[in-house]
Order: sequence, then C-alpha cells, then structure tokens
Amino acid sequence: MTAAVQLTRILADYLSDESRVSTVLPFILEAINNNDLLNDENNDDQAVKRKWTVRLNALLGSKQAATRWAAITLIKETCVQSESLFINNVQSWTTQLLGILGKPETTMVTVIAIETQSLLFEKTIGKSELHAEVTLKSLPRFNQLLIQSSRNPELMSVTFTALAKNTELFPSMSRHIVDQTSKLYISCLDNPDQVSPEILGRCFAGSCRTGGKANFSTNWQDNLSRLIGSVHLALNQLFDSVDEEDAVSSRVTGYSLAPVTNDYVDAFPTLLNRIRYLHDTIAVYLATKTMAAVNVPIAQLMTLCCRIYNVYNGCVMKEFKPKDEYTCLMACLPALHLSTNKLLASVLLSADAGMAQYGKLLARILLRLLSENSKKRAVKISVYNLISLCLRKFGYAFADTILKSTVISAISDLKAIESKKVDIVATEKVTGKKRRAEQISSDAFSTTDSVSYQPCDIQLAALEVLQDALSFGNAMDINLRCSIDTVIVSRILQGADAIVKCYLYKCLMSSITSPNINQATLLPHAVRIFGAGLNDETHELRVICTQGLAICDLCMHTRMPPIQRAAPPAPSVVPETVQVEKIVDQSPVRSPVTSQSNAIYAPDDGGEEEKDVIMEFIKTPSPAKTPSPVIEQTQPAISTAVPTVEPDLTIKPATTTEPTLTTEPSRTTEPATFTKVSSEAQFSTPSVSFTETVTKEQTVKPSNRIIFSSDSEDDEFEMPEINTDD
Repeated sequence: MTAAVQLTRILADYLSDESRVSTVLPFILEAINNNDLLNDENNDDQAVKRKWTVRLNALLGSKQAATRWAAITLIKETCVQSESLFINNVQSWTTQLLGILGKPETTMVTVIAIETQSLLFEKTIGKSELHAEVTLKSLPRFNQLLIQSSRNPELMSVTFTALAKNTELFPSMSRHIVDQTSKLYISCLDNPDQVSPEILGRCFAGSCRTGGKANFSTNWQDNLSRLIGSVHLALNQLFDSVDEEDAVSSRVTGYSLAPVTNDYVDAFPTLLNRIRYLHDTIAVYLATKTMAAVNVPIAQLMTLCCRIYNVYNGCVMKEFKPKDEYTCLMACLPALHLSTNKLLASVLLSADAGMAQYGKLLARILLRLLSENSKKRAVKISVYNLISLCLRKFGYAFADTILKSTVISAISDLKAIESKKVDIVATEKVTGKKRRAEQISSDAFSTTDSVSYQPCDIQLAALEVLQDALSFGNAMDINLRCSIDTVIVSRILQGADAIVKCYLYKCLMSSITSPNINQATLLPHAVRIFGAGLNDETHELRVICTQGLAICDLCMHTRMPPIQRAAPPAPSVVPETVQVEKIVDQSPVRSPVTSQSNAIYAPDDGGEEEKDVIMEFIKTPSPAKTPSPVIEQTQPAISTAVPTVEPDLTIKPATTTEPTLTTEPSRTTEPATFTKVSSEAQFSTPSVSFTETVTKEQTVKPSNRIIFSSDSEDDEFEMPEINTDD
C-alpha cells in the first residue's frame, strides 16, 4: 500500500470532523511518523499533499481551541518531515501563527504556536530567499510578541526559550530588544520559581552575541562579573559580614535585586534561594557554547567559593552572631555547600588547565568537606563527585595529596555495618499477661546480629572514587592498594544490589588493568569472578564480565598485534641457468673460504708447487639444448673440492666448447687421493680445464654417487650424479 493511499484514508477518516481531531491526534502522529507519509521521496502523492495542506489551513481557522492546537501540531510535524511542503507554505503559516499570537488565546495554543514559529524561522537558515521574505520581515514582530507574552507567568519559560534561540541564531536582528530582555532576565533573579536556571543562563549567554563578535568577550565577562557580584551582595546579608580578604573596591557591582527584610527568619530562606539560583545560573552560563574565545575569571570564582567554604561549624562567626541566628545559619549551610560544589564543578570543566594552580587549595577544601560532612548524605556524595572530577583533571599530582584520606573514607562507606544484639535487663519485675505481651511484641530479643550497608547512592559515589583512584594503582602505596582490592573482592563475594554490583565489577576491572609490581595480582580471582558473573541475571553485568574476561585473557596470553604483510612476489616465468666454471690458476694464493664470491681455495702439498682451484657460479640465460660436454683430461687423477649441487637444480651441458667426439665418452673417473697435513687437507690439483652449465630444467638422480675416497674412512665427499642426457 502506497503512502498516498494511507494519507488519503487519514484525511477522510480522521481530519474530516473537527470535533474529533484533537482526540485522535496521537494516532495520526504515530501513523505519519511510523510510515513516513510526508516524506519528499514519495513523488506519487503530490495531489494528496495539496489536500493535506488545504485541510490543515482550514483546521487552523477553526473556532475550537483544541482543533487549532491540533492543527498547529500537525503543521509542526509536516515541516519536520517534508522540506517541499515547508518551502511552499512557510510564508502563509507564519502569517497565520503571528496572527494567533497577537490576539488573546489559550495557553495551550500559545505555547505550541511559539514553538512552531521558532522552528519555522530556524529552518530558513541557509535559504536566502526564504530568509529575506520570511525572517527579515516577520522576526522583529515575533520578538515583540514574545516580550508581551512574557508578562504571563505561565508563558515565561517558553518565551525565554524562544528569545534565547532568536538571539543565538539571529543576533543582529535581536539587537534592538537587548535592553528589554535584560530587564526581564534580571527580574527573574528575584523569582526563581518562574524560570529554570538552565533557561536563564542560556538567555544571559545569548544576549552577549548581539554586540557582535568583536565585543562578545567583553560583554561575556561583564555579565559573569555582575552575576558574581550579585552573589556577594546576597552573602553580605546572609553572613552579616564582608569578605575582607578580597579587594571589595575592585569587585564589580552586582545586579540590583529586591531588598530583603532584616529579620533572619524571613530573610534566610529568600537569600538562600537567591544564592542557589545564582549559582546554578552561573554554572549554566559557563557551560554554554560561545562564539569566540573568552577568558574565565578564575580568581573571582575561586574567591567566591572560598568565602562560602570558610563558613563552617565552629568558625569565628559564632562569636559575633546571635546564637539563634547562628544556629539557623548552620542549618542552611549544607544546602549552600551543595550549590557551591555544583558551581565549582562547572568552573573545573570550563577553565580546564587554568585550574591546575589551585590543585593544593582544592585538596585542602575537599578533605575538610569530607571530614565535616561524613554524616551528611547529600554533601558527601557531592564531595565524592568533585574528588573524582579533580582526579581526572589533575592526575597523580592531585591524587598524591588527597588519595589516602579519600580511600579510607570510601572503604569505610563500603564496609558492612554490624548491629549487635543488645541484652536488655529488666528494671522491674512484670508478671502476668502484660509481661507476655511485651516479650512477644519486642524486637530487642533477637538472637542474630543484623548487617546493613550505607545507602546505595553513597556506595556508588565511593566506588566511582575508587575506580578513578585505581588508575594510579601502580604508584599507590602497597597497603592502601591491598585494602582497596580486599574490600572490592569481599563485597563482590558477599553480594550487593544490582547497580552496586556492576560498579564493583568495574572497579575489579580497573584493578586488573593497573597492576602494582610489588603486589600479587588479582588475576586468578578475577577470572573466577568474571566467569561466574556470566550467569548473572542482569544483562549489564554480563556485558561487564565479558569485557573483563577478554582483558584477563589478554593479560595471561599476550599476543602481537596483527601486522599486514605484503603478498609474496609471483615466481619468475623465465628459467635461469647457473654456469659452473672450473678454472685452474697457477698463482700461489691462499685464502680462507668466502661465501660472498662463492670461491674455494684449496692449498696443495707442502713440497709441490701451490696451485689454486677457483669455483665460480655465473648466472647466464638458459641456452638451447646442446650435445654432451667434452672433457679434456691431461692427467689421469684429479684431486679437487666440488661444491654440493642443490637438489632442485639440474645440470645441462655448456655451449661454449664445440664437441670433438662423435660419440659420448664413458664417464670413468679415477678416485682422487689426498693426505691430511696439520688437520688441513692439501690437494694435488692437476691442470684441468673444463666448463659445465647447470640448468634447472633437468633432474638429478640421487642414487648414483661419485665418491672421493681418502686414506681415512671419515673423509668422504658425496655428490649426486649429473645427468647430461638430452
């Protein structure tokens, strides 16, 4: 069934009745998305698509708000799927949507109209004609309508999101509304419940683009400094003090916010929400993408964080604040530290290498937070996450300072908490039914010890710290490393929740990949644990165990990486011949056997004239078949050394000597004699001159042998007989 037929049925069955469109809208959207009915690749349904757009325009003008909402939703989906329908109808749809936004409408219709209109403007990017005809003419009006709609608290989130997108995509066309939008953004700092800090931070970052790329860095730093100044103003009222260590005169003044009453009962909740909201906004502001490189004011941000971290239970402020106010401030401190930890994490991610100079300061801060908040669940998890982030950022230089205390704290959070039974001694004697009822309903008479663990999220944060710490396992203290490995293996064997077990197996894998040369490896235990984990009911754990077994296999059976080698060259088709020439040289030269020239020099007997026999191998092209060689023998005995002929070579007669005999002479050779003198053979070489050519086309008969005998039985040289037949 074609897409045109299906789209026709949808038009006839579900879009014909206006009252039913909003009810069956989910079914229509599923049918369109799953079958891709509006795709431009379907060329056979142009007439049906025209009917589709006509019907959507009719529904857009309906008197029922639910029908208009359904029509705008279908228009948005049509623009996403079909590029051709978007190009043909964007101008008319923009006009109708701006008309809907310009008049009173329900919140549901206004929200979907703003989202759809933002999508239409975004899709005109890269299309010059549509950008000139639609965006340049309609975007200024759309921005003004958004500012008007932002007065409605229910529409602030969607209007701020649309304004942020417009300033990011079309900064020059949004320059005229910067002052109005800035006032809107600042007013939201006093009302944290209206707009989320993620949207507001993106709005502040987008407003910097309207000044152009040349002024972007200056505007970005100015906005950030004013946000930091606003936090300091709130801290002045919360702490009832001024940070004397910071140069207050050089600090940028923050945004003017609404004043707060002097009564701490009403002021503390308001100030705490404002500071937390500003921290989250700054964190999003730092994480938002910029159009140019900017300098992050790390010193100002670290001063702000240190000012908050310097307030703790037992600080100097206790002597100057009223007791009730100080007690209330200490109750607000964990929430204040949580928001500051989030801000510090954002600074670490954005500043990157610029934070390396503050490594020791961060180590002292985190260690103190870890010791002070050991019983506070949320703050402890946040501190663990910060330690993991710092370990990844700063490496071993940071780990060497903080590792011991952190590992001890993490191990204590992973160990079991045993609650022993308590012996109850009765203070007074109770008799009768009352005593029996008390014994039955009391849980204090349990005979077994109860075992419990820390909450799951604390265990996960501690395991994440241990996993990052094990990356420096080869440089870790051996006692500390043994403690980590022991607690990991013991917890795996004791059993845990599914998600905790997955993290334990990941820590075991990290321990295997970072061994310590001074410690026995966990490899045998890991193989058994990973092998048993393959039968676990959790799919994620089975995947981890499969990876762990692969790593263990590589550790036990190391292999060379596969190397791609060149294919061997094809054998040469043209046969080669090897010519052996025996030349008798009368010059008395003695030289050791050399393999480079393939020459053998054999010394003669001491009393006779020294003669050398040179055997040379010369490669020549293979000649045609010739008659058998003619050997001119001037003396009856020949004593020489003959090199061993390779078994895959055959000997063929040379063509350099013309045959002098009509018949082939018999191959009778008298045995050569030699004597050993001083463990060195001395040969008697007669003057013999003959030439033989060896080719690879003839075969060698290994059965017939020529034996050069000597006085001793051990000195025998064998050479296969050469077949010189044609």
